Amino acid sequence: MPKMNINEHFQAIVFDFDGTLIDTLPSLAAAANAVLEQHGLAPVQASQLRPALNEGLRPLFRKALALQALAAPGTPAPDADRFEAACMAHYTDAWMVSAPLFDGAADCLQALRSRGLQLAICTNRDPASTAVLLNATGIAGHFDVVVGLGDAPRPKPAPDPLLQAMERLGTAPAHTLLVGDSAMDARCAASAQVRFAAHLGGYAHHPDDLLPRVFHFSAYRECTPWLLHAAPLRSEVTHA
Repeated sequence: MPKMNINEHFQAIVFDFDGTLIDTLPSLAAAANAVLEQHGLAPVQASQLRPALNEGLRPLFRKALALQALAAPGTPAPDADRFEAACMAHYTDAWMVSAPLFDGAADCLQALRSRGLQLAICTNRDPASTAVLLNATGIAGHFDVVVGLGDAPRPKPAPDPLLQAMERLGTAPAHTLLVGDSAMDARCAASAQVRFAAHLGGYAHHPDDLLPRVFHFSAYRECTPWLLHAAPLRSEVTHA
């Protein structure tokens, strides 16, 4: 496939948030474990919560409670709704703004903006906490559009949030790239007929979950040059 220049092919880059730009799993797991321990329950490993994070914050906290039931059947557990609310409150008050950006992410965004590209967020995180983290990490000003949970009729993996982001940006699928870290992102991009770049340093179980994709990277020092300079598009698709 011939080399391409990003400005000739993409007008907009849309990013997932958790696991793609910002490493939120440790802080979310810490909040869940603090509430579990308050109820006399054992903490869970952050890695056990990884799959649920791509669905949003509340599913992750419910997963933490479900893991307790599996580990110790018959152990009295708090009401799921109250547990979820307590985790959200503790996360918001004590842990949320501690989540760091992945190394090089801020520099990547700055470089893309300097080229005149439009940038957007497409996430299954709620808009309020997304705004808090965007401001806390200092990257809010880079984005033209932010689409969060509830802003579109259906969340990812449905294409709705990505289609809404493109509508608000005024870009077509052929001129848009989605950068994400989960199978839900890959499926969303495919359904919206948008090319997908996979962050392997995020929360996916396995690289094969992130197909089809045109590029993959483990660190932004690999991603930024690909986005900014002529690079071959490597079409990596599943073979049925």
